[in-house]
Order: sequence, then C-alpha cells, then structure tokens
Amino acid sequence: MILESLEVPAEAFHALSGWELRPEGTCRGDRCVPVSRLDANGPIVDVRAFAEALGMPVLHDAAHSVHVVGPESGGKVLESAECPEIALPDLEGNDFALSSLRGRKVVLVAWASW
Repeated sequence: MILESLEVPAEAFHALSGWELRPEGTCRGDRCVPVSRLDANGPIVDVRAFAEALGMPVLHDAAHSVHVVGPESGGKVLESAECPEIALPDLEGNDFALSSLRGRKVVLVAWASW
C-alpha cells in the first residue's frame, strides 16, 4: 500500500487492503488485529501498529511525502533500489545502458518463455 499518512480512516483502509473494522479489531476472515481507535471523524486504523503486528515492513519516502507498507507475506524491505550496471539491446540491437536513466524512476519488466 502507498499512503500519505499512517493514520487512515477505517473505511479507506478497508478499500485499500481488504481488512475491515469489527468490534474485535481490524479483521480479514478470522484474523483480527486490535489497532484502531476512535477519532472525532470516526474509526482510524494505526497502520504502523497494524504493520508491526503482522511483521510487515513500513518505509517513508520523505521526498515524496508517502509511506509504503507491505507485503503482508512478511517480505523484507530492500536495502537499496539501485540497479547494478546493465546494458541491454534496444529495438535496433544497439546496447542501451540503464545507467543512462540514473536519477529517474524506472520499471524494468522481464519475461522468459520458460
């Protein structure tokens, strides 16, 4: 999940994650985590406490004022998102160095037939 705040209204959190607020806590199926509280505007989910209870990583990107939470599978946060030096052929067969895109956000999609 990508969030602007780690305190999210329960309805918005349910829409983003599938976890819903019940009397016993924030729940999905028979799993519940007691991490919500009442605010003047209604129930709020403390996403940091939720993530900690489930062993999910939480990152904050201060430059873009967003928080990233997950995955729920208990995965690890990358130490670095820097790609090693790679040169791949472009559509004309010429080598294209990914480092020429340094400083930009890049999505690299790989596919293999096997």
